[in-house]
Order: sequence, then C-alpha cells, then structure tokens
Amino acid sequence: MNIIPAPTVAVTGVTVVQPAVVQPALVQPALVQPSVVAVQPMVVMSPMVTAIPDYLGYSIFTMLCCCLPLGIAATIYSCSTRDANMAGQREMAMSSSRVAFILNNVALGIGLTFFTLGIILNFTVIQRHL
Repeated sequence: MNIIPAPTVAVTGVTVVQPAVVQPALVQPALVQPSVVAVQPMVVMSPMVTAIPDYLGYSIFTMLCCCLPLGIAATIYSCSTRDANMAGQREMAMSSSRVAFILNNVALGIGLTFFTLGIILNFTVIQRHL
C-alpha cells in the first residue's frame, strides 16, 4: 500500500501538516470468500446386534482335514458372511452363511467317505496279504 506524503502549507510562519491521503487506485480489493459451509451427512455402519454365524472355524477344519477345494470355497463364503455382518447387511450375511454351511457339510461328508473307504481298503488289502 503506497502512502503519498502530505503537502505542507505555510501560513504566517506556522507549518500545517495535512493528513496523508491514500489514493483509491492503489488500494487492492479484499478477497471475500463465500461463507457457505456444506456439511456432509455422517453414515455410521455398526455391526448387527445378533450376528449371523459365519462358520469360519468349521471352514478352516474342512479345508485342512477333509476336502481342500470345498474347504477353500467355504472359507471364502465364511469371510463374506463376516464382512456382511460388519456392514450390517443381514440378507447377504444369511445367504453367505447358508452356502458356507452347506459347503462345509458336503466337504465333511466327502472327507469321512474317503477316510472310511481308506480304512476298509487298508484292512482288506492287509488281510489278503497275511
């Protein structure tokens, strides 16, 4: 901001100093920001009060001990159930839980069948060779 010095006027030996005048052309306009504030609504996702069972332990057991491919699929559906529970999506959680439970039961049935057939074949082969 430039201030021009005031001219002095001499009147009978007395010096009168006039106040400085600011030229309007040199004043920069103030930047005015709009005062509107937009408030976004806050969405809070909370877990359901009664969570749908995810059968994750059962899925890991069937994956490691019974039938690996069906166990992997059941584990994926179990994790999907857990995610849906945390997001509060009850219908999706129920659907994923049902699929995980069915896959776990089928994998357990296949595992027990192969285990039983293995024992039967083992004893029949051993009895034949003795």
